[in-house]
Amino acid sequence: MTNLFFVLLVGLPVYVVMMLLGRQMRTRWTMRLGAPYHFICIANAVLAAAYFMQIPLETYRVIMAAAYMMDALLLLTLFNRLYWEGYFQKKRNIVVPRFFTHATRLVGITTAVLLILQFIFEVRVPGLFASLAGGGVVIGLALRPVISNLTAGLTIQLGKPFKQGDWLLIDNRLAEVMELNWRTSRLRTVDHTYLEIPNVDLVNAHLQNYSYPTPHHAVRVTVPVDYNAPPNKVRRILLRATADVEGVLKDPVPEVFLKEFGENSALYEIKCWIERDERTDQILDAIRTDAWYELRRANLSIPLPQRVVRYERPEEDSGQQIRQLSDLVGRNMVFSVLDEAQRDKLVAGAQKQLFAKGERIFRQGEEGNALYVILDGEADVSVDADGHLTRVNVVRSGDCLGEFSLLTGERLSATVQATKDCEVVLIQRDRMAEVLRESPELVEKLSEILALRRLETEVILAESETRRNLDVAPKSQEEYANDFLNKIKDFFSV
Repeated sequence: MTNLFFVLLVGLPVYVVMMLLGRQMRTRWTMRLGAPYHFICIANAVLAAAYFMQIPLETYRVIMAAAYMMDALLLLTLFNRLYWEGYFQKKRNIVVPRFFTHATRLVGITTAVLLILQFIFEVRVPGLFASLAGGGVVIGLALRPVISNLTAGLTIQLGKPFKQGDWLLIDNRLAEVMELNWRTSRLRTVDHTYLEIPNVDLVNAHLQNYSYPTPHHAVRVTVPVDYNAPPNKVRRILLRATADVEGVLKDPVPEVFLKEFGENSALYEIKCWIERDERTDQILDAIRTDAWYELRRANLSIPLPQRVVRYERPEEDSGQQIRQLSDLVGRNMVFSVLDEAQRDKLVAGAQKQLFAKGERIFRQGEEGNALYVILDGEADVSVDADGHLTRVNVVRSGDCLGEFSLLTGERLSATVQATKDCEVVLIQRDRMAEVLRESPELVEKLSEILALRRLETEVILAESETRRNLDVAPKSQEEYANDFLNKIKDFFSV
């Protein structure tokens, strides 16, 4: 009867208080302890009542050991929930591996058992501690690589020197971080080769993060150029080589530096900014390709890497080449009014140039001083009207471009961009001036044809949405012809 009294007087209030505490933890920390928590409450209630009850000492020690063991399990559960899950996973967004939670639980349970043996059952455990310490040393040495990688993984997760999706330069290899684990990290190179690197090697390696703090970073391309080329001219040419490269950012603007004077050439460095590291090889290739074409068109050479003595004779115009080019020019409606002798004189001394796919042959608004004849390739002709770009034509082998600018001195009225590698012949304005001075009667015929061509362009633009909303009436063919007649006479002084 006395024991029942203590159970009701002491044990029941302890049980109720612990149940209220469990409800508070569930409400505040959203922790569901479940049925095991009821056993913990019962064990502590029995322990509290047993302290006042008349029971054998051994029975009391068993009850105390069971209650303390359950309390230790409760504390370990709270530690894992609040520290590993609450702090790392929820606040730091770090996924903690099970190794740490299991290790924490193992150490806690072992410590609780040893303390219970030492202080409740009065079992001497120094020898047991020594055995465990010796075993721990052996296990620690065996697991040293694993522990080192786990520690390095924790350092990466906490310090975050890089994250998933970042591009790293490690051991002269560019690779994207695909997965971060606690023992190893997985990276993928631009060749889609996967690298599995231990975390301890990543922590100790000298690496560059191209994605931090922003994905924008500079790349550099070295281009050797002949010493005879003026540096400012080379800078302008190399800057044009970056203008049409897809992937090169417009802001910050590209820069060109005279890096050093080499043994065979002056070394220039193109610095431009990119943000898509997976296309680095394609972007650098496009810059080098466009630089080659730009230098070639400017009659600047990239010196060979060895010392050579070269003597090149200027190419002489063969009769067959002149006739072929004369026939191509004659197919153009504007120059069809010229006879064969006049066309031969026009094309004599013409210059052949190469343009890569994607390069602009010329831009709208630039000064034009030549007639462009497409020998091979294909290009788009586009007109920018009030910020709206309209493609008005596609030119192919045999087509001519720049007639209006050649004959009137007007700025180029369209932008032409190569859609395939193009071989283009440039006929300079001074050749046209010589033909007109010898045959001034051609001026009137040319002005009439230019007027017709201008009307055709106006019709194409009028069909676009841009010009459809403009209240500008085009001129008549006669008005255009008179304007062109005056411009040609003034421009060539005929």
